Amino acid sequence: MRGPAWTTGAFFAKIPHMKRFPLSGSLALCLALLASSCIGIDSSASIAANGSVSLAIDYKVSLAVDELGRLDANSAYLPLPVGRADLELASTRAGGQLNSWSRSDAADSFTIKAAISFPNLAAFASFMDPTGQDAVYSEQGARKTLSMRIGSGRPPANADLSRFVEQAFADYRIRLSFQLPAAIVDNSGFTVNGRTASFDMAAAAVYASASPIALRLTW
Repeated sequence: MRGPAWTTGAFFAKIPHMKRFPLSGSLALCLALLASSCIGIDSSASIAANGSVSLAIDYKVSLAVDELGRLDANSAYLPLPVGRADLELASTRAGGQLNSWSRSDAADSFTIKAAISFPNLAAFASFMDPTGQDAVYSEQGARKTLSMRIGSGRPPANADLSRFVEQAFADYRIRLSFQLPAAIVDNSGFTVNGRTASFDMAAAAVYASASPIALRLTW
């Protein structure tokens, strides 16, 4: 990861209003926290003809973000579920199953790799966002649509913070891939190649977006 080094104290001084989320949440917490630009996500979802979903997630987390919850006055809050038990709980609550989980540590970050399966797209959408606001699955006749919103749409007003995020987290990216069981008839925000839809953006760019990034797939 390129960019200047920082101390934890200096990092917190620059982000007094960064969001924190309960561990009981799901991938929606990851999506919401893309706005912090301190997390890189690489996920691949394969949707079968019967609607079942196999999801592979690979996300890299800055240690400064991990410490955000630990050093905050409310220690019950962390940026996202990073532990196996927490991710398993989020999966189970949505009706899915955590099939594998691993963690590897580096000097300034750690990486979580997990594989999760869902019996249907409704369960998958619930895992993405239990509130049903930032991830929605719907059907209209034979047409199926998955809609998502990424980022808070509230970039920092502080110019120094914007530059800090751009430099310190330059190597973090958000990559989402969906393999569909049928031809994609409509989409927004994705690059389509056959039945595969992909989204790829620098995490800092997501953070700087003045509005949430809307993604939609219809097949």
